[in-house]
Amino acid sequence: MSEFAASPVFQVWAVCNAILVLNLIGLAAGTAVNRSKEGKGLNEEDKALNAELQVIQVDTGQAARFSRAHRNALENVPMFMVTSLGLVMTEPSVALAGGLIGFFTLVRLGHSFFYVNAMQPMRTASFGLAALTQLAVIGLLCYGVFT
Repeated sequence: MSEFAASPVFQVWAVCNAILVLNLIGLAAGTAVNRSKEGKGLNEEDKALNAELQVIQVDTGQAARFSRAHRNALENVPMFMVTSLGLVMTEPSVALAGGLIGFFTLVRLGHSFFYVNAMQPMRTASFGLAALTQLAVIGLLCYGVFT
């Protein structure tokens, strides 16, 4: 294992990123499972799997909630993965970087849960906390690069 990969900060980053990717996979699967339960599909060829399938233009019901949560995660998680890796490369303290990366991971998991279960104001609060954490990571990244 390289010295970088053996770094505790990198290990926290890697584990949290794996968790965030699993969350994305779970949201995508939730969309598909709920679409199937509702007897709906987005493409005409999906009728090959179920002749009674209703082809729709837009998801509805619980499938729509999973789809929107998935889209929101796709809009936010990848940029955090990049900026937080940049932060890790500046060799910050484990407590600081690990805390921010772990916190972001927890609030993004919370956001997915709150979104899928239509739980306000927790959904918005978790989104806001993740956004603030992202800004802190960007600030620390810039500080680490220029000092």
